[in-house]
Amino acid sequence: MPRVKLNVDFDNQGMHDEIDSMQRRARDFRPVFRKIREELRTAWTKNYMSNGLEVGGWAPLDAEYASWKATRFPGAPPLVQTGKLFNSIASVNSANVEMDRKSVRFSLPDIRYAKFHEYGTTKMPKREMIFEPVGAAKHWVELMAEHVNTGLGLKRFF
Repeated sequence: MPRVKLNVDFDNQGMHDEIDSMQRRARDFRPVFRKIREELRTAWTKNYMSNGLEVGGWAPLDAEYASWKATRFPGAPPLVQTGKLFNSIASVNSANVEMDRKSVRFSLPDIRYAKFHEYGTTKMPKREMIFEPVGAAKHWVELMAEHVNTGLGLKRFF
């Protein structure tokens, strides 16, 4: 019986280059963190503008304080007098951001009274401003996988 011999040569340099690119992207998640920062800014601003609807709604102001506020800050929504707190949330770029290639931490500028609104006190209900949106963790993991795999929009290898 005759033997059949088949030799196949292929250039796998492109595959090696792509794997190298994936490894490089897996060492630096800063592009993903910048996207997450913008998504948080959008969610937190939407929450603020909707009186906390994203977190189940904020308790209304008590009658005495609402009356006081209406005379001094007419038309101002809850949690707004000067706008400093809202502006710190609406512009996460003004937030303190500690970012390296593998981790990120966002915090608001030092606004002394923010914690009282965020966590409440014995005299004031909690009005949560800073939160993780529903489904965000899963979405962020998908963004990280996409970043490693395709560089957030480059050609898909696998």
